[in-house]
Amino acid sequence: MRYFRRSGNPNALVGIFLLVLLAIFAGPGMLPNLLPNIIPGADESIMCAWLRTGTERAQHQSLIGRTATNPISLRVRTSALPSAPGQTLQVNIVITNNSLGTVAIYYNPAQVRYGDDGVSSGLGLIPNSNSAIPRGQNTGGSIPESDIRLLGPRQSCIHHTAWTFEQIGSLGLNQGINTFKAYYRSTSAGVAQVTTGTTQAIYSDQGLWVGVTESEAVPIPSASG
Repeated sequence: MRYFRRSGNPNALVGIFLLVLLAIFAGPGMLPNLLPNIIPGADESIMCAWLRTGTERAQHQSLIGRTATNPISLRVRTSALPSAPGQTLQVNIVITNNSLGTVAIYYNPAQVRYGDDGVSSGLGLIPNSNSAIPRGQNTGGSIPESDIRLLGPRQSCIHHTAWTFEQIGSLGLNQGINTFKAYYRSTSAGVAQVTTGTTQAIYSDQGLWVGVTESEAVPIPSASG
């Protein structure tokens, strides 16, 4: 009996390399959409909770990031509605910094909202809504450094949330077609504070972008779909 040594397929490696090159030259927004299609179940971004925190914002900020106009965009991915116990509805929110500078965002994974109170800063998810997200009134005060995360140039991060089959009834979804829309709102740039010695502050605020942005409303597939 003859034995052959099995080696990796060089054509597959070349194909993946060419796809990555295509994504790089085609634009920074293509690669995040491409990876999950090549590797099922793979995330195109790191967890938002893993981003660097915004420490010493009185001294360290990106001038390009501070001047960026509407730098944040959102995208939603959702699984099908569960139809039996043991299944879950999984929703992913991707936050992308479209600017060439580092942008500070307000993010606390324990305070991502379901619904909207119209005033609070942070990330949220709304079912079955075509209404524009209100900007809210500007607020003052300093923001805890642990709630400030830094998105680098063209960087994305992802937030995961899930509900079990037993929890679906509390989400306020309809019997027919349902959608999810994500939003991000920041009502304050934050008041910067010097925390090391007596060094004079370079910036008087913490540099968070102030405004509101929302994703497209994405249909939630039915259990049979």
